[in-house]
Amino acid sequence: MSLILTIDSNIWAYYFDASAPEHRHVEGPVEKALQSEEIVLNTIIVMEVSHFLIKNLGPVVGGEKIQVFLGYPHLVADLDYKGALDSIEELKKHSHLGVGGRDSTVLAFMRRTKIKRIMTHDKALKGVEWLEVIDPIP
Repeated sequence: MSLILTIDSNIWAYYFDASAPEHRHVEGPVEKALQSEEIVLNTIIVMEVSHFLIKNLGPVVGGEKIQVFLGYPHLVADLDYKGALDSIEELKKHSHLGVGGRDSTVLAFMRRTKIKRIMTHDKALKGVEWLEVIDPIP
């Protein structure tokens, strides 16, 4: 049985942007996770990573990296109306930690799919009591 993991958009951004100082810290752990774990994302993470890549690397290089990102064997869950309502509940529960709208969609999706492990460098998510946060950045 493989482990199930969500990789947050900030980790993907550091992974794909070799000029980011955090890149050297995340490259190995992401590659290891891609080989040994089932990666499950939501559509919000996909869009946020795509936005970062296009904005920071340009439409050509960013677009090429998006194709690599989408080619990885991860599962992607859609955000539907029930997911939006669940996200609002997560936002109400965790906004005091600094969790915003996008992060609340990640929490709702993870709760719905019973995923508890996330690789992230997000300080707000580190305060969510039921998450097991893996932060490869010292």
